[in-house]
Amino acid sequence: MQHIKARLLALALIVLSVALVYVNWRQLSHDGTYSLKLAAFGPLVGIGGLYLLLVPSGAGKPTTTREKVTIMMVFVIGLAAGLVNWYLMDPGFFGR
Repeated sequence: MQHIKARLLALALIVLSVALVYVNWRQLSHDGTYSLKLAAFGPLVGIGGLYLLLVPSGAGKPTTTREKVTIMMVFVIGLAAGLVNWYLMDPGFFGR
């Protein structure tokens, strides 16, 4: 019960991420256009929410070096997920 606020925020971030990615893919399928920012950063929000759901004590500003490195790794994984999403949406942008 101690980390209920962090877990609720995590669930909200995950739902927001799913909604953003869905809206972007729907816009791509209907209009043929998409938001580059949503394609890249929508999954990042979901990965951050997933991390916060699994490690609710990680909420707040990182103080130790280990926490900072962990947050940077989560950020890099989230950006990689965004890059994969972006590639799936528009492989022609990457020279294919």
